[in-house]
Amino acid sequence: MAENQDRTGIRNISIYILIGLTLLAVLLYFILPFKISVAIIIGSFLAFIIFVFTIVFYQWVSRRGSMKAARFIILSFVIKIIVLGAVFYLVFRLDFVNTLAFAVSFVVFFTIFLNLEIFLIHKKLLYK
Repeated sequence: MAENQDRTGIRNISIYILIGLTLLAVLLYFILPFKISVAIIIGSFLAFIIFVFTIVFYQWVSRRGSMKAARFIILSFVIKIIVLGAVFYLVFRLDFVNTLAFAVSFVVFFTIFLNLEIFLIHKKLLYK
């Protein structure tokens, strides 16, 4: 039952964040130039996708109860670094969006989602 509550809570948080990011995207589209608004939108949604992937992956690892959970967590970190490196390379090479706006928005949203991720993980560990 507690596992269902965790899934429901994470799903609700994800839905609220997705709605907020969508509203931000619509607002930015009308306020800022096209390249900058698209860069901020792509950076924020990329950070959101990484946040959701990490939370789901950590739940999967905790359900397995594996003693080698650290290896899985390090593997997820390496995969995130590789994917982010590829995305940043493509953004820089294709020059479709403003690279500086993309990098800054990604760092800002990644920091916000990382803090939320740490809070959710510690909340689950502390209040087991």
